[in-house]
Amino acid sequence: MKRYLHLSAVLILLLLTAACSDHNPPENQEVPAGSEAPPIFRSLSPPEAKALIESRKDLVLVDVRSPQELNEGSIAGSQLMPFGELAQGRMTLPTGQPLLLICAVGGRSYAVGQYFSGKGYGEIYNLGGGISAWKGAGLPLQSR
Repeated sequence: MKRYLHLSAVLILLLLTAACSDHNPPENQEVPAGSEAPPIFRSLSPPEAKALIESRKDLVLVDVRSPQELNEGSIAGSQLMPFGELAQGRMTLPTGQPLLLICAVGGRSYAVGQYFSGKGYGEIYNLGGGISAWKGAGLPLQSR
């Protein structure tokens, strides 16, 4: 219960302070010889996300919306891991593969990415603007 409250508080704080932020860490930072590459966390535009999906076969698409929100459609190949389930620790993000996080408008997925970035996850990407921006860009959705 304590872990749930802590994670929920952190995720809520992130949502309130940076939910719609398109802030991305600097790219191409120098990595000192002999050290690991720093974890990546950045928001991608829908065209950038589509290109990443097409070029990275190991990319895991994680949709953090609620099951009811899937009526709007989903990106082909995405896995449903609702925000509440992640916040309560009933589900965990897969490790060892790059992740693309998706939600309705980009806020919840951004908060999840901020929280998990650097905690054993090497690459986490956020779909900036979420499914709303994806649809607005005319990109395909599948019905569930």
